[in-house]
Amino acid sequence: MEFIQNKAMLTYQKNLAYFAKEQKELSKLLTIFEMALNNGDYKEQFDLEYKEGSFDIKEFATDKYLYSGDSIEISQKLTKLVNYRKDSLIFEGFPIYNFSKMNKERLDESLWTVEGVLPMMQYYLENSNESDSMQKIEKFIFIGVGLGLHIPMVHEKISAKEYLIVEDNLELFRLSLFTTEYYTLAQEATLFFSISDDENIFLRTAGDFLDQTFFNNRYLKYIKFPTHSDNKLKQLQNAVSSQSFIYFSYKAILLKYLKPLEYINDDYNMLNISRTLSSNQLLDKPVLLLAAGPSFQKNLEWIKENQKKFIIFSISAISHTLYKNDITPNFIAHLDGFDRSVKPLDDIPLEFFKNTIFLFGPNTPKIARQRFSKEQIFYFDEGAGYVEGFGNVSSACIGSTNLILSVILNAKNIYTIGLDLAVNQETGETHASGHLYNTKNDITKKDDLSHTMEQVKNLFPVQGNFQDTIYTNSVLHRSVQSLYFLLPRVKKEDQRIYNLSEGAKIDQTIPLHIEDVVLNSYKDIDKTMFFENMKETLLANSVKHLNESDTNAVKERLTSAKEIYKLLQEYSNNVSHSNKEKYLYDLLGIVSNILHKQDPSYKNITYVYYNFFKFTLAIIVDFFNSKELKNSKRHIKKLDKMIQFEMYAICDLYINSLEEFIKKRC
Repeated sequence: MEFIQNKAMLTYQKNLAYFAKEQKELSKLLTIFEMALNNGDYKEQFDLEYKEGSFDIKEFATDKYLYSGDSIEISQKLTKLVNYRKDSLIFEGFPIYNFSKMNKERLDESLWTVEGVLPMMQYYLENSNESDSMQKIEKFIFIGVGLGLHIPMVHEKISAKEYLIVEDNLELFRLSLFTTEYYTLAQEATLFFSISDDENIFLRTAGDFLDQTFFNNRYLKYIKFPTHSDNKLKQLQNAVSSQSFIYFSYKAILLKYLKPLEYINDDYNMLNISRTLSSNQLLDKPVLLLAAGPSFQKNLEWIKENQKKFIIFSISAISHTLYKNDITPNFIAHLDGFDRSVKPLDDIPLEFFKNTIFLFGPNTPKIARQRFSKEQIFYFDEGAGYVEGFGNVSSACIGSTNLILSVILNAKNIYTIGLDLAVNQETGETHASGHLYNTKNDITKKDDLSHTMEQVKNLFPVQGNFQDTIYTNSVLHRSVQSLYFLLPRVKKEDQRIYNLSEGAKIDQTIPLHIEDVVLNSYKDIDKTMFFENMKETLLANSVKHLNESDTNAVKERLTSAKEIYKLLQEYSNNVSHSNKEKYLYDLLGIVSNILHKQDPSYKNITYVYYNFFKFTLAIIVDFFNSKELKNSKRHIKKLDKMIQFEMYAICDLYINSLEEFIKKRC
């Protein structure tokens, strides 16, 4: 018995040493927890016991054991569940669209931006099967660890190169440090730990796991410890569905980078958002930020009654509702690049917008900017970076982007309505009724666990603004996650954001019921005077043309793009189609050559390729990783032809757009 105790303590100490060196954040968490135990600030709930030849965990409150039997035997049974099949204990890393069932001329707006990979997806579907088995499992996920005894057993079985290890209970995880040699596993694989994380931190860790060797993400195998909650499975599904290349594809990013070339040097205002404005235009005026969540419609009458006391930041999607209720917005923000996304601005008299400032993202359709005066329009950057030092903002939706913009414009007191970022908890609706993208979910199935990738229909619990738990989906939660990381970067200590919405908790905001808003100190605002003063402030922080340095930088981008074109030509001339190993080696080589270009002039185009490869490379790698695949050589040329076609198409569009801009506008 003494030998067992000494071995367990040695394992614990070696694990702590490994964490201190390689997993510093987790090491800090464990150190704090250890101090709480020693100080009596935390009362232990579990006890590690060794009986009848194996360890088990006893819960003090119930006198029950975690394993209720031989923990080694139970871990072996758990390990047997792990298999190589693509239809068992698995998550899809991204959706595969069936191109044959689509009419190309009627592609959904969200799909035409991936039309370049649809033929490859269709080929994949026609020549593989969901019931196929993998030759190798490169990435694996453990949901819940128990004592962790099954973890090295699974590794011995599959020898994966990367593991995501998830455990919600920090005390349980600490006990596993006595029984599982994580430090030994770390010598053979890369380990990612998500221990006692909330949904935001979990998403960050899962995102890191997904980003590394993204080409192995087509299928993600996992095993869940029986007593662990299903909640993390739903959050894992959210993490997978929330990957940016899925909801904002490579071609959408490419167009976002090229669209500004349509208005740069054409007397449109490009706004500097690199820092908080020094202007005091919004310091003494409360801001009411309106988005299209369910609480917007619910509080419409309150908004109408009190609109004169606030500067109103709105999004374009609710413009018709505002017009019908005679609520005049002072700012309107827009992001989407689809023509139908600006329809809410149609059929409204221009007089209604005479004192409105438009904050347009670079992808805003041409028809929107042509409708309004250039003096009213201010473009902000989402990452293209054509004006040096002007900063950029890129959040997951226009509502969250608008909040970031209001902070940058130096609003001191911001009240948000409609920024729910969760579904209506009674009806399941994602937005206020009448919204272009409003979808109704079956709220009765909110706890169901589905392995089908549905960004809108799959619901999962998160912390609520007024409630402990509310339900949201991946599309909406992306904005919660964006704000979690963006707001601390721009918000100053004296700025207050009051969340009046009934949805998800938003970090850095203060929950406030609408009936508790104190309006006595707020006076009616002269909106005409504000418009003129604010417009002058924004003009002073904008430029209309690129200077010589910025123009030269555009020319450098063109040169860099042509260098990538040469790399593509070299690849075309030298790629081997003789066998799948040699082909994958060459393909990964061109991917590495493109993505490792470090000069800033490559930044935009390499990011487009990065998101493109997240689709295509993972498809090809998984295609050739199937045990059932016969005569793989005959597929190589066909798949390579497809990926080469789109690689060249990306470069051609980028080069042609820059050349045309330089020729006509510089």
